[in-house]
Parts: sequence; structure tokens; C-alpha cells
Amino acid sequence: MNSNVFNPYVSTSLKDGVYYVCIAAPRVGDHEAAIIAASVHRTLREHGRSLRTMVLDVSSVQMMQSVGLGMCIDIRNTADAFGVPTSLVGLRGRLAQLFRMLKIDRLFTLEAKPATATQVEAAAAA
Repeated sequence: MNSNVFNPYVSTSLKDGVYYVCIAAPRVGDHEAAIIAASVHRTLREHGRSLRTMVLDVSSVQMMQSVGLGMCIDIRNTADAFGVPTSLVGLRGRLAQLFRMLKIDRLFTLEAKPATATQVEAAAAA
């Protein structure tokens, strides 16, 4: 199954057990975090048991309020409850410093550069 649903804050795709979540909003505050979380949780509830991995791409994010940080943790914890490991890609700059300072980075498998959905699928198949 491959699904791409338009959302101004997040782009998602699901194919062959790989759930790719790309946060498109440059700034993630209360409003954006609520919409992103609802989208991700909906897919996790529907397909959680059949997923092999989830990739959270934050390469477009420049600033994240505390609620956005909490959203990342919540998304990861929800995926973990379904037994789905989560990778975090595209973490850089001040956002990377913030994740390291708060030790949030330890909750994820970190990837240095953003990956396309195709690259993620190829890696998961290997």
C-alpha cells in the first residue's frame, strides 16, 4: 500500500512496511504538532502491527517548540508500542543541539542525512 495524503505540515508514505514521515513545516508549534501527530497516529493505529520501521524526517524543520519535541517523543513511543523501530533523519544545526542537550536523540536511531522514501524502502528490504 502506498498512500500520500496532502497536508501542509507533513508528508507521509507507506509502502512495504516502511512508514516514512517527512515534517514539511519549518516551524513546529502547537498547531502544527497537533496536525502532524493526528496524521501519524491515525496511520499507526490502522497499520501499526504490519509496519517494519518508521522514518521521521526533520530535515525541513528549522525551529521546534517544546510541544513539537513532545510530539516527536509521543510519535516514537506510539510506534514503539506497536513494536515499530523509529529512525530520525535530517537532524542538524540548532535542532540537533536541542535534541542532544535534552537527550531526546537517544530515543531514536539517528541518520545524518535525509533519505528519500525510495532509499528508506531499499534499506529496509536489505
